[in-house]
Amino acid sequence: MKYIARLILISLWFSSAMAASFDCSKASTWVEKSICTEPLLGKLDEALARNYQGMLASVGGHAKKEFKKEQLNWLTRRNQCTSTVCLTEIYRKRVDETCDYGVVSGVHPECSMSEDIK
Repeated sequence: MKYIARLILISLWFSSAMAASFDCSKASTWVEKSICTEPLLGKLDEALARNYQGMLASVGGHAKKEFKKEQLNWLTRRNQCTSTVCLTEIYRKRVDETCDYGVVSGVHPECSMSEDIK
């Protein structure tokens, strides 16, 4: 019975560890570990990564450079969070901000809005 319980716990941990845009086995900070262990944060992180990559492919030149700079600034702010409430709020806002970013090509990539992530 203990063996089965351990397997269930390991599988739950493994599935939550995979719910992030990065390798959770290498998570070292409180923020990274929270993203890997809190399912909602993992989903928000994945959505932001998809949105960011889609928008990055749709903007060019100076706008692309600014978009990358904004993301680095956002990461700095994210890493200052000390609660899951802070992380959830900052992720939801950034997920939506990436969707609202203007594109040069006129073709807006598919984008997830934070209200759709539960």
